[in-house]
Amino acid sequence: MLNAHMFGYSSGAGHAMPQPSLPTSKGPSDADFHRLEERLDRLSLINMAMWSLLRDKTHLSEQDLLDRVKLIDLLDGKEDGKATRTVSKCTACGRPMHPRHKKCIYCGNEKLIESAFDTI
Repeated sequence: MLNAHMFGYSSGAGHAMPQPSLPTSKGPSDADFHRLEERLDRLSLINMAMWSLLRDKTHLSEQDLLDRVKLIDLLDGKEDGKATRTVSKCTACGRPMHPRHKKCIYCGNEKLIESAFDTI
């Protein structure tokens, strides 16, 4: 089971969640990069553990995983090692909606959630 501690957050008494640094004219600090690197390391470890569990509990193979990675990579039309989020259209007014936005900036219509990843 995942918990906040795995992602570097503590909910215990006296422990506040870390707040992101406010942007400055100097850009991200070394500490910002260090926190991101630590979070990436934890997320990588969790992904490795999840894959290990899936592989052990099912008949999936490493090749199955590699094939699925390639398939998902190609969803945006480019094999570039990234899952690029694309701009969608508002279901109400048809204008483009950036993947980060939860509502249309033109008409206020809520974005259609098709996947758990649409909420990230």
